[in-house]
Amino acid sequence: MMLRLAGTTLFVVLLALVRVSAQQATPAVPPDYTFTATGSRWLPVALSGDGTRFELTWPETGDDWDTALLSIGVAAASAAGDESSSPAPCLVVTAGPYTDRQYFSPRDVGARWLNLSHLPRDLAPGTRVSIEAHGMTLGTGTTTLRLFARRPALDGPVLVLAPHPDDAEIAAFALYATTNATVVTVTSGNAGAPTYEAVFDDGQEAGQYRFKGRIRTIDSITVPLQGGVPPERAANLGYFDARLAAMYQQPTSVIPEMYGPNTDIGVYRRYNVSPLVGRGSRESTWTNLVDDLYELLRRVRPEVIAAPHPQLDTHLDHQFTTVALVEALERWNRDVTLLLYTNHADSNRYPYGPAGTLVSLPPPPGPVELDGVFSLPVDRDLQRDKLFALESMHDLRFSPTRQYQLALGDGRAIAPEKEGPGPDITYLRRGPRSNELFFVYDRASVTRMMDAFLAPWRARRGG
Repeated sequence: MMLRLAGTTLFVVLLALVRVSAQQATPAVPPDYTFTATGSRWLPVALSGDGTRFELTWPETGDDWDTALLSIGVAAASAAGDESSSPAPCLVVTAGPYTDRQYFSPRDVGARWLNLSHLPRDLAPGTRVSIEAHGMTLGTGTTTLRLFARRPALDGPVLVLAPHPDDAEIAAFALYATTNATVVTVTSGNAGAPTYEAVFDDGQEAGQYRFKGRIRTIDSITVPLQGGVPPERAANLGYFDARLAAMYQQPTSVIPEMYGPNTDIGVYRRYNVSPLVGRGSRESTWTNLVDDLYELLRRVRPEVIAAPHPQLDTHLDHQFTTVALVEALERWNRDVTLLLYTNHADSNRYPYGPAGTLVSLPPPPGPVELDGVFSLPVDRDLQRDKLFALESMHDLRFSPTRQYQLALGDGRAIAPEKEGPGPDITYLRRGPRSNELFFVYDRASVTRMMDAFLAPWRARRGG
């Protein structure tokens, strides 16, 4: 009874967030996302129901849209109690033969977006769209359906930029598998968890991470072939994992590897077969990284670029990959559409729910302005291909070292093995979904967003 009363009180607040009267000139928007005036349009719709069953009547939308998001007020049942004892909160959306599920954080309370992009495109005005809630409930009333018409032109050259080996597959496998794409990874991936320490003697930390960087560099060059991108169009720039923020702060300084004195990125670049990247010695500096990205833009001449969103992705290497890209774009000075993504949101729990389900916008850590949102559908066959591409990445699966130790009769095999990524954060759950989600920008809007992101960093760097 207390939970129901608390929920009733909560919905008074939620309705204030999502309600739009017919006289209002602006829509209700979940907090902290704003949209530029030309990137989308909105329609008022009435969401009715109570408890677990809700519905809306599909409005006259026209056919000039690609992605559709419904503003909703949510309250997960576990937000008021023990998360482990409550069902995973999700909404099941049904319209005629179409059905799909979108999951939410067990802690979600407030305004969120429901992804309705993949409803049948011939859905007639007046069609009933039903929403069944599990482990959560919704506020009701008049709310906002936001329609994005800016589907990027994907018939030209596409550049997928990844901070680490496997980031391209996690965020954009379907994108690069269905377009004329070039996949470029910025770092060798030679940091992070000591995944292979069991096959190295004590005191060989530098060698262990050099080995890890080599294996992951080769993965980044060869795995894209599973999506139709040959090694001639898949390259690794060889910069050092976990060092991009330090490079930005000292742009002309040579920054060594995390676990050793090496400053030559050529030790990883030499595995490239693509003519896009030189294979000789090169120092690890910010200015060299920006130069390399500029040369890449000049050679690939992309019309669309996928890269991390620095405000929504919390990993420093992800953030500064896109900082370097935007600096290179200032020199290249050509029109381009940017599709930004996040692989690290909400402490790596996002996207929520099991593989195969819908992805929508994560709760942002602060104000974020977008031109638009692009939800790329991923059919079951492509989801399967994506799963096996992810599984091919050494860092996303359990280490084979235990089996190796047992075969050798190594005494270390009796020691407890380090746990791999748990079910909450594994990319084998988070990666293969029924859509890939991108945040759309042009040159002008990405510059504004980047200025907002970099303001505190520039203050520390002194300009």
